[in-house]
Amino acid sequence: MTVMTRLFGWFLACSVLVVSLLGSERESFAQGLGGMGMPGGGQPSPAKPAPNPKEPVTHAASGASDDTMRLGGSEPTLPANPLEISPEVQKQIGTDADRDIEKGRGPKTYRTIIPPYYSEKSGEYSFKTVFPVWVERKQPNDRASLFGGLYYNRRSTKYDADVLFPLVWNVRDDKSHTTVVGPFMHHHAPGEEDNWLAPFFFYGTGPQSSYLHIPPLLTFTRHSATGGFNWIGLLYYCAFQGYTSCSPSHTENVDYGLAPFFFAGKSERSRYEFVPPLLHYFNYSELDDSSTNVWGPLIWKHSADTDTFDVFPIFWHNWGKNKDNVTVFPLFHYGYEGNSSKLINPLFYWSRGEKGESTFATWGYARYRGRTTFDMVTPLYWHYTDPDIGLSRTVVLPFVYTSSSPRGYDTGVFPFFFHGKRYDLSETTWVTPFFQHTHDLEGWATNVYPFLFLGRTNESTHTVVAPIFWDFASPHSRSTVAFPLYWRFSDDTLGLPAARQHVLP
Repeated sequence: MTVMTRLFGWFLACSVLVVSLLGSERESFAQGLGGMGMPGGGQPSPAKPAPNPKEPVTHAASGASDDTMRLGGSEPTLPANPLEISPEVQKQIGTDADRDIEKGRGPKTYRTIIPPYYSEKSGEYSFKTVFPVWVERKQPNDRASLFGGLYYNRRSTKYDADVLFPLVWNVRDDKSHTTVVGPFMHHHAPGEEDNWLAPFFFYGTGPQSSYLHIPPLLTFTRHSATGGFNWIGLLYYCAFQGYTSCSPSHTENVDYGLAPFFFAGKSERSRYEFVPPLLHYFNYSELDDSSTNVWGPLIWKHSADTDTFDVFPIFWHNWGKNKDNVTVFPLFHYGYEGNSSKLINPLFYWSRGEKGESTFATWGYARYRGRTTFDMVTPLYWHYTDPDIGLSRTVVLPFVYTSSSPRGYDTGVFPFFFHGKRYDLSETTWVTPFFQHTHDLEGWATNVYPFLFLGRTNESTHTVVAPIFWDFASPHSRSTVAFPLYWRFSDDTLGLPAARQHVLP
């Protein structure tokens, strides 16, 4: 139970003591209503019949009833409502406060009422009050008094209290002792102590932890055997684990700093530090054996297979097993990895690949030599070859395009002429965008856009002279229109006896 919980408990006891005590006595008073101040109120229990001297005497086991003896015993049974919760248990659910249970009552109760005086005595228990000036309750080794609703006094074996509400509290709970005088609080118990001067100062120690809070100085600390946290002002902070204090050399995990000048930390497999005024940053990870170290423009990096040194933004150098790269901006870059290498400068670009392929590019000229070849002269001339499929392609922007391969060829001078052929499959010729002639395995087509369209596809033909003449013919149908004077339609698939034709007028 925390100190604040105990303090709240004593405050609640002082506030409701009279009501709780009188309320508990009303029930006893109602049960003993046989006579005011007379003992033994309540109904007498019925007398048992006298035993028959001729019957044998039986002795039941401890706890057995007469009914059990007569029935020869019974099986254990559940209560009528096994989920029912007694009132005493319900009052205790949801709180860790100890209930103040009356003790020492006897079988008889004696009461005296001379308003505003009331007293009650039962065995070693007694209750007296001159309401609302004075209330006193006594029970074995326990006396509690309330004077004027402000001063509460109690003396008992485990609990003592002197409370002048709300300024002074002096409370003993078994082996713990709490004293409150205005904003000052002192609490001590075996192995723990708390001292407060609210809201300026809070300090406490316990078997496993301690704390110190000074809100006006923005200071908050918490220490335990396994870690803690320190925050002093808006500058210094430290959060740590695995030790009793903020010691970077002893803790397992720690983050600390002096904002905004210095930040650092470490864990089981990593550590870092950051110093903004010096433009310094350091990080190390044991998990992948990597590190970064920055001092202003100087940068060092290390990983399992690569090391780096940079002078930002002019010089970059990284190297590793069978690889190296150097850049001096904007003068040149050179690097290699395995059999490949690369050189870049303001005049040209050159590289060589793992399989011997090479690329060279400079102002107005570029070439590539590998499984395929490529050449570019100024941005206008482009030539590409793929020996594996016999392909050769040339572009002279923006007019000339040629391409040839074992499958066919294409030649174009845009927008005036284009000729393309797929050997033994098709051939197309364009003369300006208006004339087109194509023939393939299924037929041919000749078009003069947008007026004349002639062609054959297998056994079907079409002739169009737009917009006055249309003729479409197939082995089983034909449609002819000479607009607007003549049209003729025939279709054997419809079962028509003859063609239908019309001539106007």
